[in-house]
Amino acid sequence: MSDYDTAERPPMKDADTLLTPMGKGGASPRSLMVRKLSDIVVLPAGRISSNERSLVADILLQVVDKVDPTIRKELAKRISHVTECPPALIRMLILDEPDVAREILEGADTVPEALLIESAHQGLMAHRKMIAGRKDLTAAVADAVLHYDEIEVSKLVLKRQDCTLSPIAVNKLVAQSASAPDLQPLLLRRSELEPAHGFLMFWWVDAERRRRILARFSLDRSLIQDALADLFPRVFRAPEPDPLVREILLLSERRHRPRGIDGEPVSAGVVMKTLSVARRHAPQEIIEAVAMIAGVSRDLTARILRDPGGEPFAVMCKSLGVPRDDFFEIYYVPEEDEGAAQQNAEYLLGVFDSMARDFCRAVLHYWDWDGNPRIAHITQLLAKAEGGIEETPF
Repeated sequence: MSDYDTAERPPMKDADTLLTPMGKGGASPRSLMVRKLSDIVVLPAGRISSNERSLVADILLQVVDKVDPTIRKELAKRISHVTECPPALIRMLILDEPDVAREILEGADTVPEALLIESAHQGLMAHRKMIAGRKDLTAAVADAVLHYDEIEVSKLVLKRQDCTLSPIAVNKLVAQSASAPDLQPLLLRRSELEPAHGFLMFWWVDAERRRRILARFSLDRSLIQDALADLFPRVFRAPEPDPLVREILLLSERRHRPRGIDGEPVSAGVVMKTLSVARRHAPQEIIEAVAMIAGVSRDLTARILRDPGGEPFAVMCKSLGVPRDDFFEIYYVPEEDEGAAQQNAEYLLGVFDSMARDFCRAVLHYWDWDGNPRIAHITQLLAKAEGGIEETPF
């Protein structure tokens, strides 16, 4: 290993040639060769042609990985300021150990996007953290650094408001936030987040963020309803309606009317009684009855009734047109701590009052919209995280 020893202080450069003279001793020939070649590769464009610079870089590629990391770090620091440096040499150094790569990943103003992507995929988490902090972070590079689901890297990317994230990246971060609460406040600040993302996150965020989601993603479906109004009679009166069109029309319906097993209208009294029973006890038959009345799937109904927070129950009741006083009466169940029960009911009444009925209907549809490609992709990412299922890109 003695051949790789370096001098404590590199020799001074000749003022006329900018080349490093051979020292009297201390540094190995390899180290001196790298230093002298690095003097050439960093020469300004007027002193060296691109072909000559490439030749020097090719020589360095053969010897750089065989010298001490201190020499490689020195070379990386010097070429970080050279805009004409051959990409092959940059590639070798940014794929080097983090201390060497840092000189370029943190010191160079510009690095080709393709090289950053390759470094993100082939490097360590330390490389990805440095890349996430670069000023020239692009959506494609962000996709690469987020590929490994590293929480610290994800946090750094989410803090970069100057970088627009791709739909794939947002889907990945939403799924990741289910098991990483630290990502949730950062993600909810992103402008790329859309209703589909917010309503999925709703299930695993705390009460404060649930209210924030409902407020941020409030929407009015009247434009869609007006545009599709003439399709309702044409589709629903047809002997064999197009199933896809029928599904979309049901998603945009103006007002849901509770129906029974045979499609008969259900009175408000029956709705109230069913919801009251479901609030206190939800066996399978009650879950099925509530699902039929609410016009949503049995799985979603079970999830709503078993949710400890109660906000989804408030959304469902509002979508059914339950009056506010009746909602309070349904939800308020005196327990051992009667004060806490009343306080919780009053909190949910506030949530209930903050939402429009049509909006609540839209939220229910989002929660039940498994056929939507984006929602299906995020659900697949969640399943992958929980059970190791292979991801299919959206």
